[in-house]
Amino acid sequence: MKYNKNHSIQIAPIFASFVIFFVIFFYLLAEITPAKEEAESGIDAVFVIDNSYSMNATDPNRVAAEVIKMFMDMSQAAHTRIGFVAYNHKIVESQELTSLAAEEQKNKLKAKIENLKFSGYTDLGLGLSKGADLIHSGKNSTSRPMMILLSDGGTDFGPISTGREVEDSNKDVERIISEAQKEGYPIFTVGLNHDGSVNAAQLEKIAAQTGGVSFITESAADLPDIFNRIFAKQIRSVLVPVATITATGDLQEVTVTIPNENIDEANIILLSPHPITETHLYSNANHVQFYKSQKYSLMKMPQPQKGSYLLKFKGSPGDLVKINALHNYNIRAGFEMPQVVKGVPATISAFLLNETDGKKLTNPDIYQTLKAELTITDVSTKQEQKLPMTLAGNGMSVETTFAHSGKYQTSLLLQGPDFYREATGQGLEITNASPEAISDGNILLSKEDGPASIDLSTHFRDVNHDKLSYTIDTISNDKLADYSLENNGIMLISPHRTGESVIKLTVKDSEGGSVTSNLNLTVRSIWTRYIMIGSFVLGLFLVTLIIWFVLRPKPKFVGRLEGYFLNTASGNDIPVKYWPLPSFGKQQTIRLSDLFASLAINEPLPETERITFQAGKQGTLLIKHNTKCSIEKGKTPIPKNKKEMIHYNDKIYITFEDHITEIELRYKEIKPSTLS
Repeated sequence: MKYNKNHSIQIAPIFASFVIFFVIFFYLLAEITPAKEEAESGIDAVFVIDNSYSMNATDPNRVAAEVIKMFMDMSQAAHTRIGFVAYNHKIVESQELTSLAAEEQKNKLKAKIENLKFSGYTDLGLGLSKGADLIHSGKNSTSRPMMILLSDGGTDFGPISTGREVEDSNKDVERIISEAQKEGYPIFTVGLNHDGSVNAAQLEKIAAQTGGVSFITESAADLPDIFNRIFAKQIRSVLVPVATITATGDLQEVTVTIPNENIDEANIILLSPHPITETHLYSNANHVQFYKSQKYSLMKMPQPQKGSYLLKFKGSPGDLVKINALHNYNIRAGFEMPQVVKGVPATISAFLLNETDGKKLTNPDIYQTLKAELTITDVSTKQEQKLPMTLAGNGMSVETTFAHSGKYQTSLLLQGPDFYREATGQGLEITNASPEAISDGNILLSKEDGPASIDLSTHFRDVNHDKLSYTIDTISNDKLADYSLENNGIMLISPHRTGESVIKLTVKDSEGGSVTSNLNLTVRSIWTRYIMIGSFVLGLFLVTLIIWFVLRPKPKFVGRLEGYFLNTASGNDIPVKYWPLPSFGKQQTIRLSDLFASLAINEPLPETERITFQAGKQGTLLIKHNTKCSIEKGKTPIPKNKKEMIHYNDKIYITFEDHITEIELRYKEIKPSTLS
């Protein structure tokens, strides 16, 4: 642990109001324009301070100056520029927007503000005009400008002649409101109500019309109401009470808790009516900074680690010491919206992002303490739907359904115990999809079956899940059947005869989207059905028969043929020839020319091409010819183009077309002992 020591200072009771206000106020701006969080990382604050003589009574302890200095010390110096205008009936002092990054520059600003003297009367419009000039001249695209007015809200020139009237000042007020609206920066107003003369209506108007917030401060007793109004709007950080302790005059201690690892900067504030003589902070944070003034004491812990830290202090006996913590997170809210379809549930996810690198936070400690609410606003009706989100891993989620088409705005509120974050999503335009036909539209009915109920949802659908209504436009054959529509999307059809008809339907959804499509009705007799079934069965049988015929086992060649040439045209003496038919393999048909070629018989007999043999059942042989040859089985002639069955030991006599060459073919069974 590191040991840090600092002395506290005396704090007036009314100052507690301003201190707490500005501690919270500094973080109020960060969520005013959530869509610009990434591009605008800094804050430009211009203070417009009523410096008239009446402030001697309203602010005798110079609270306004102290809270401005407090604002400087609370801010992240590298990302903050401060300017101010001190006015009465003229401009007393002003300072253009100045960076707080250099400590020396910050101290010069503080000294300027401390040295302001109350005098003169009041010209509110003049002060606001100068403040607007400072914002305009110092405009920076990376910063969010704002104006803070500390005043009783009135204009009083007294007996002094400045060439201006109250009406002129009021016109300037209206002009600055209009400019602030156009430029997009808020004006926050703090009403200093010492004697009840504050012009609350004027201050409220300035704040409300520019997107700021108005606060009227009389005493610390007003703070709860101020807090409620702040919390209801767009604060980023919450002032967390640590302890309220009555000082004893001795060292007392209290524990300050850092709840998670995502805090970018922790601020610890001690308030007491009288000086705190000692403060000791035991911290492991590097570069803890201490700030003190006549009205406050502040400790800043950059990027503290999660854990508990011991704070010791010594105050004046009997003083009520208030200790508060304010945590600054370098995070922003974001959410993901899927492709939304009307009527279809969509899951929306929310999460926190590191503002530096844009990465999602995955620390479960921070998500477990969050409450998330998604607001969906119907742009046309202005109706809001607030949906609580639930923890879902490293983030929050909710499922919702957009039941109607139209334009919607979405916004997100993430609320932790010590901070808030808001985000505004892009506008959604939910469109209505018309119904669509999803079938071929064919309906087949049997006349003998009687009335039929047709569920039209099997023919049409609506992707938005709208309830559909149906209208029959035309019927091409209204004598075919009777038709009626039920409210539940059922069409009743009572057939009278067989035939065909086209039913033209118009289908509408709840928002007027429609589609026109045809249903093709065919009514058949049951006998037609039986005929169709019979025809189908017969066709199936024939196909099966053909397949069987084609694929049935074919007989194989067996046996052998012996050839005895009785005479030849060439006069050659040809010995007996033997042809084992199985040797011809898987041939389905063997030509006589194949037999001659296999044994090199070269007689010129072209008609042998048209004399064929096929294997028959049970070892038989089928002979067929398409020639002018004389072919006999035994003594029986074999006609042309007729198959003749040959059995073992049958003899075939062939006299070829040259009327000279003759051959005798004998069909023999092949036996194991038979030699080829």
